Parts: sequence; C-alpha cells; structure tokens
Amino acid sequence: MGWFDGFPFTSKEDRERKRKEFEKRVVPFGAEAQREKLRELLLELFPGIDPTDAMFAFFDAKDAYTKKETKEEGYEAAKLRLNRIKWLDRKTLLIMLRLIELESEIKSLDDYPAAKDVLAGLYGEE
Repeated sequence: MGWFDGFPFTSKEDRERKRKEFEKRVVPFGAEAQREKLRELLLELFPGIDPTDAMFAFFDAKDAYTKKETKEEGYEAAKLRLNRIKWLDRKTLLIMLRLIELESEIKSLDDYPAAKDVLAGLYGEE
C-alpha cells in the first residue's frame, strides 16, 4: 500500500488480488451460485431481516472465521464481528454462527445446508 497526500491507496492489482483471496475464502464454489443459495437460506432463516444486510454480516463474519487456524479461533473471531452489529439479537447471532460453521465444512454446493440443518444443529432437534 502506498500513500498519497496522507491518504493510503492500493493499486488496482492489489485490490483485485485481495478480492480474489476473499472470494476463495468466503465463496469458494463460485460467487454468484453460492450467494444465491445463501440468499435463499437467509430469507428462510431470517424472514424479518433484509437479506442484503444479513449477507454483509455473514460474509464479514465468515471472512474472520476462515482467516483463523482452528475452528475455535475462527468461531471466536466470527462472534466478535457479529457482536458489533447492532440489529443482531442473540438468537440471530447463534444461527449465523452455526451457518458459518456448516457452510465452511461443505465440499460442494450440492452439500449446501438447509434451514432445518442449521436449526437442528443449533437446538438439537429439527
């Protein structure tokens, strides 16, 4: 990163590299396809929340999760990010964390979790 009149700037190449790294961590199965599955799931899990807001919260927290070495560290990092979001209540936060864990474990979009999977893992029942 360079500086110009006291303001940091990054080159177009650095921004592109960072975007690709982010997408590789957060949406490894293709940005559009995975985002669409996520959007549908978020609408089902959180009908009263704007799906765009939920997606931004999810991607920010999942990014923090995937940058850590262990699941425990990732969980804590994601939780810290989600705790900063004022509109998230405790139940929504826990569901979001469970979804991050499940989505991070899938091997393909065919394995994408359903709402019942997220909630069952959270509450121990379907």
